Amino acid sequence: MEKGKKKYSKTKFYLVFTALVALLAGISHLWGLSPLKEKTDSTELANLDKQKEQEGTEELEQSKESDSLDTPQEPEESKYQESNDTIITDSESTVFFSPKVWSYPECFNDSNATQLIAAAQNGIKPVDNREQIEELVIAGQLTNISTSPYYIVEELTHSMPYLVPKAQLLLNTIGINFVDSLNSKGYELHLPVVTSVLRTAHDIKRLQQGNVNSVTNSCHCYGTTIDITYNRFIPLTGHTPTRYDDNLKKVLAEVLFDLKDQGLCYVKYERLQACFHLTVR
Repeated sequence: MEKGKKKYSKTKFYLVFTALVALLAGISHLWGLSPLKEKTDSTELANLDKQKEQEGTEELEQSKESDSLDTPQEPEESKYQESNDTIITDSESTVFFSPKVWSYPECFNDSNATQLIAAAQNGIKPVDNREQIEELVIAGQLTNISTSPYYIVEELTHSMPYLVPKAQLLLNTIGINFVDSLNSKGYELHLPVVTSVLRTAHDIKRLQQGNVNSVTNSCHCYGTTIDITYNRFIPLTGHTPTRYDDNLKKVLAEVLFDLKDQGLCYVKYERLQACFHLTVR
């Protein structure tokens, strides 16, 4: 009897304990006190916050992208700056970057054959000696260019200071444009120097004795062709030449390039003679 009572009491304890646990679980579930629910809610809240943060980031990225599309972009810096003329010297030539002239040999490469055609079309018939020059001057076919406020003609030994009027006008324009360009750029004013002009057949024979590069049928025979040195310039304030000035050479090149571009002349860059060899068109 005592043994059965003990068994009954144990069973009753389990029943009561089970009922109590069930009751507490129900209460905690109703009042939101379940640890599982708390953990689940916390995870859901974290996921929700993460989702909102992600959505906010996407909206921000979209906003930035929209702003970048709506806002005008600044243009990329030009690879080329007009104000910075870089001079590069190599064994072949002097090359500089300029708004107009990037290479002396490439920009001034009109051959002697091309210039010879223009000379024959625009010039006089070649003469044998200097006595015949005077006759052409009297006839108005040639003009003496020895004195001018726009350029300097150096002392000539194998040519004479005469050009056809059309070529003289071109030379005047070169001198005027050169001084004007120097003034606008703030450089000291100089005049270009003419080193060779009209040659007779006799002059060419004399020249060939010391210059193997001289040709018999030269453009200089027609009174249309001029050599202007790029190594010497005469300042307006004195007589001592300014030598080997890259800025002066560059400005002269740009002046000639403009006239060449306008179809007024052909130009050849001469390395050995250190001059621009040009013929009126």
